[in-house]
Formats: sequence, structure tokens, C-alpha cells
Amino acid sequence: MGVKATKEFLKRFDLDEETKEKIINCVEAHHGQVPYICKEAEIVANADCYRFLHPQGFFSLISWCGEGNLKFEEMLALAEAKLDEKYNILSLDICKKELEPYYYKLKDLIKKAKEF
Repeated sequence: MGVKATKEFLKRFDLDEETKEKIINCVEAHHGQVPYICKEAEIVANADCYRFLHPQGFFSLISWCGEGNLKFEEMLALAEAKLDEKYNILSLDICKKELEPYYYKLKDLIKKAKEF
């Protein structure tokens, strides 16, 4: 859906095809399932990881999940899956260096919550 909306949005602007393809790749590759065709797409994907691997983003996700009808175990599983997904996308050393300690701390908290 995001790629389709992006293509429609880009029709409003007089951009060259290379620029359009880069922008589209930023949208379609940020979940790590499509290869990056440019450095900009890799940067966007790594930046998106901060939303879930930083404690503020992680706890915002937990809070958002808590507003639904999810049981605690389901909420925890969803949050852990997102945490793992984003950790596996990290490809830039500077982002790994900054976010990796948070990842391991959050994983430990999840483990302890499951054992409780």
C-alpha cells in the first residue's frame, strides 16, 4: 500500500526517474524484504529501526498494543517479533553500535517477563 501511495504522490512532482526509483525503494525496502538500490534506502531502513529498538519506541509499541484486546503474552510476542525484525535489518555500523545494547537489554526484559 505504501509503495502504491508513494507512486501516486510522486506523480505530482517533476522528478527524474532515478530519483523516483530511489524514493520508492526507500519505502519498499525499509522492512528489509526488498534489496536496497541506493544508500538512501539503507539509511531510511536503519533510521526506522530506532522506532522499535530504542526504549522510548519499544515502550510506545507496548503501550499501543495495550490499547487493543491483546493478552499480555500476545502483546509481548508481537513486541519481541518487531524488536527482532528491526534488529535484523540494522546494517549500518553506527546504528548497530548505538542500538545493540538496547536490543539486548530489551530482550532480557522480555525473557524475565515471560519467566514471571
